[in-house]
Amino acid sequence: MPLIRELKKRGVIRIGLAYAVVAWLLIQVADILLEAFDAPSWLLQAFIILMAIGFPVALALSWFFELTHEGVVREQELAPGRENHVSLNRSLNTVIISILLAAVFLFALDKFWWRSGTQGLESRQGTSVAVLPFANRSSLADDAYFADGMHDDILTALAGIGALNVISRTSVMKYRDSDKTIPEIGRELGANAILEGGVQRAGNQVRINAQLIDADSDTHLWADNYDRQLSIDTIFSIQSEITRAIANALKATLTPVEERQLGEIPTLDLAAYDAYLLGRSELSKRSITSLQSAISQFEIAVSLDPDFAGAWAGLCESWLGLYARNRDIAHFQEAENNCNKALTTDHDSADVHVALGALYRNHGDYMRAENELREAILLDEKNAEAYIELGLTLGLLGEHTMAESALKRALEIQPSYWAAHDALAAFYRDHDKRPDRYRLAAIHAKKVVELEPDSALAWNNLGTAYYNLKQFDAAKAAWDKGLEIEPTRTAYTNRGLQYYYEGRFADAAEMQRKAIKLAPSDHRAWGRLGESLRHQGGHEDEQAAAYSRAIEFAKKRLQVNEADWQTIATMSTYYAAIGEMSSAEAQITRALELSGRDLDALLCLALVKFAAGDKASALSAAKEAIALDDRILFYIENDPDMHSLLSGSGG
Repeated sequence: MPLIRELKKRGVIRIGLAYAVVAWLLIQVADILLEAFDAPSWLLQAFIILMAIGFPVALALSWFFELTHEGVVREQELAPGRENHVSLNRSLNTVIISILLAAVFLFALDKFWWRSGTQGLESRQGTSVAVLPFANRSSLADDAYFADGMHDDILTALAGIGALNVISRTSVMKYRDSDKTIPEIGRELGANAILEGGVQRAGNQVRINAQLIDADSDTHLWADNYDRQLSIDTIFSIQSEITRAIANALKATLTPVEERQLGEIPTLDLAAYDAYLLGRSELSKRSITSLQSAISQFEIAVSLDPDFAGAWAGLCESWLGLYARNRDIAHFQEAENNCNKALTTDHDSADVHVALGALYRNHGDYMRAENELREAILLDEKNAEAYIELGLTLGLLGEHTMAESALKRALEIQPSYWAAHDALAAFYRDHDKRPDRYRLAAIHAKKVVELEPDSALAWNNLGTAYYNLKQFDAAKAAWDKGLEIEPTRTAYTNRGLQYYYEGRFADAAEMQRKAIKLAPSDHRAWGRLGESLRHQGGHEDEQAAAYSRAIEFAKKRLQVNEADWQTIATMSTYYAAIGEMSSAEAQITRALELSGRDLDALLCLALVKFAAGDKASALSAAKEAIALDDRILFYIENDPDMHSLLSGSGG
């Protein structure tokens, strides 16, 4: 074809080929050098774009100009036949061939030398490792907790090595008994290496096998079997040996502190450790029954070894979990006692400081909580739980930008950790002020359900997210799913509120009665029962008793956190409902001061003023709340008291 012949004659094809090869070679070199100097990724991207822009420019120049012994001349100035330039063209061809050979050599180095070796992955800061759930190869299915415990401890030990990035336990648990290939799992988790293992316990013998696999090539980097007599020394010795072997295979150098931590033994009592593993297994399930079982196991552990800090911390976390469910002050006091014992036995445990941070956050001592959590991060900068608790605490302190940053840092550390998404959903729902906060809350609530599909709380929170978006059918479906998995106080209370706003007061009251059976110390369920009965009518004695109990348990809640303005504001409405207006006024005034006239406090003020017959002040408070967030108008319009107030005002 004439065009092809002309392109060849003018050297366009030759120049294009040379440019492509040289550009590829330069990009490979730039990639290596920029990575060596920890340069930002945009530099390499900019270089690649620059090379791409230069390609058509080089082709255009080769069309109009020719390289000769006399230098660069215009195409029109060349002598006919171009015989005097043959030797130069041959020289240029030699250069191109040399560059091609260099490119092939570089590719071979990159493919077969730099990226491989007898030990497998080339070490570098931030190598990602996924520790898949260990298989239980014991004859008893009940020994699964022991295999899970070995998995957790090895995962935790690896996570303590700064040169490695260990994928979170939550992220890997979904691959238990998975039929996906190692490369598929590696791609989904963003892991360079995958650790598989199995545990078999029989009598006084234990066998643990483990193998480390390159996630890209699906080749073994390391493997070993451990057959030992079962003892506490054996268990921790095997865990340390496996951790060191993996670090060695990945060329990760341990610091002196990391070496010392690997040699630490949390307990010298095998039975205590066994009970501790059972407790952790139950704690991870998060149901009320499993929390109670976890407490029993942790109590066995500390009775056998009073210096077992991990078991004391487990007790603290378990009691806090129960307190979050039922608001029983006795459970909070148990959590406080056990947290302090954990701190006494191990002041350098990041997990203990995280537990204390959560305790003080619930106590309303936010500054003290922040100090504990920052101490935890100093001890373990990759502790996602510490960043989650810190984010929740900063949100309560009104430091919204810092709170969101801390919660997002938790997600950076563990991208598929349900608790980080759950905390972000709560942050956007309860603290953030941006217009699309309910949409953002729903995004993270959905993610929690994806990660924890068997969690009733996850479905309950998703239902609330949908309800805030006024997607009522979706909210009902989510709450139904939560109740199907596990009846909880939260699920019944939410469903009761839905019925209340729909005017189905008898159904609302029944839901709150069911919530009270599960959480008899929760003032909110008692107060909402009183509201439902008041509008239903004909249940004056039960209504009065419900409000009385609501006030009683609200006061107990304030023993935990005397500055809990939300409880104070809600309690003011209980007093108003039973006609104790002086107490109602005193409580709502205090709540407004503590909250800085927050949206929820203003709504309670409107209800108190309405009950006192001061409709003008009630309407003013309602309008002030709407000015802060007009989405609240939906709740005001559907509240039986406030609806009549707005109807009477004409808007």
